[in-house]
Amino acid sequence: MRKFMLAFILACFTNLYALSQASAIPSDHKVLLDKILKDLHFSDANDKARSDIYLELKPFLKSNWYSHWISNRTGSDSKIENADTLFTDIMIYNNERVANVTLIYFSKYNQIFVGIKEAIQTGSTVALDRFNKNKTNTKLDKLKETDNYAVFNEKGYMGYETVHIKEPNAMMIYESSKYLDVYPKSVIGSLDKNSTVVPKS
Repeated sequence: MRKFMLAFILACFTNLYALSQASAIPSDHKVLLDKILKDLHFSDANDKARSDIYLELKPFLKSNWYSHWISNRTGSDSKIENADTLFTDIMIYNNERVANVTLIYFSKYNQIFVGIKEAIQTGSTVALDRFNKNKTNTKLDKLKETDNYAVFNEKGYMGYETVHIKEPNAMMIYESSKYLDVYPKSVIGSLDKNSTVVPKS
């Protein structure tokens, strides 16, 4: 009984936190989020799912940001508008960096794949210093090195960092990816990652 109550309280707290996060979204951010969810055929996302997806976009929605994207619906010759797996590929520009956020929604499994790529322009001195630090970082594997660039992978993770130098300029490229468990408002419970059984509605 005690375990049930603790689980219930935790679930309530999580949902309340997600609701407060969702209600705090600025209006222009909300417009973007709503359009993306519509393209994913996921307008009925619950508050936690909306909040989790928004938090992946939020870091880039600043400093005169602008976005555009393509999806299953893009293009008059698309035959995958209503496919079981849906995607949006979003470009976000601001004064600090260019970001690409890819969302792929697997509705059958209640998961969204999130892939993020960030490109930041910097000076060659700064980039070279970063390269030297990465070389001695035991948490990173160096996958490739040439006279102009080096690619590093964070061991055990789907994260990459590339230093690209063309003096006097340089570019830092960061890549990361993850899976989010997401549910529509009608679904309660959770999905075992090893199961394809959808929770009860």
